[in-house]
Amino acid sequence: MKVVDKATISLAGVIGNESANEVNALLKEHVKFRANSNLVIDLLELKSVSSVVLSLLLCGLRAAKEVDCHLSYRNMPQDLFNMARVSGIESILLKTDA
Repeated sequence: MKVVDKATISLAGVIGNESANEVNALLKEHVKFRANSNLVIDLLELKSVSSVVLSLLLCGLRAAKEVDCHLSYRNMPQDLFNMARVSGIESILLKTDA
């Protein structure tokens, strides 16, 4: 995860079971920092598409709701979106797509 600017972070590389807890903690930290504001998560450099990543995106939305942060996702890989569609949660992610 890297900071692009004060309102945008980028998820990059491969995120798997081994790194999920760390990424989740960092994501929650960024969301909390942007309470009552906006945060964009850019997925352009994301190299992994898995249920772990999908779960992290949903955890981010839940954390954002708790602190009134408007969280949106940008450049979602098509395979990840398709996985969300199969799970029936694409509308949740579409509402947040910047």
